[in-house]
Amino acid sequence: MKKFDFKLQKLLDLREAREQELKNELAALVSQQNVERMKQQELNNSIDYYSGNIRSKMAAGTVTVEETMMYGKFVDLSRRAISFADRKIEEMEPAVNEARIHLVNASREKKVVEKLKEKKLEEYNYELNREINKENDDMNQKIYMHRLLEARGG
Repeated sequence: MKKFDFKLQKLLDLREAREQELKNELAALVSQQNVERMKQQELNNSIDYYSGNIRSKMAAGTVTVEETMMYGKFVDLSRRAISFADRKIEEMEPAVNEARIHLVNASREKKVVEKLKEKKLEEYNYELNREINKENDDMNQKIYMHRLLEARGG
């Protein structure tokens, strides 16, 4: 019997490639969101650091007016940047959700063809086992007949 040949393999390959392409698109979008989240985290960490620094200088009585003004401007700009990053993340969310939906659909389409391939492979294996069993039965019958003839004639 010839080897297993799935006639829709090219379709399966195309669907796998499409799924991978959509995974990459989703990963790129999520990566962009993560970059914005990391910026936010870095800004929050900087605010915390400089807050502690200015507090310790205030407690020691060594803070200057310029330092407190620069700190205030830094915190204001940082909070604006954090808000801007929040808006960017929210604006990207519909595209991320759409990419997720497309990925789920592509995965389903691929899974349909994979299930069909599994079914065809099971059928192939069933037929292959039937052929092997038939050949074994034929050989056993020939051996039996040969021994039977030898016992009668020999």
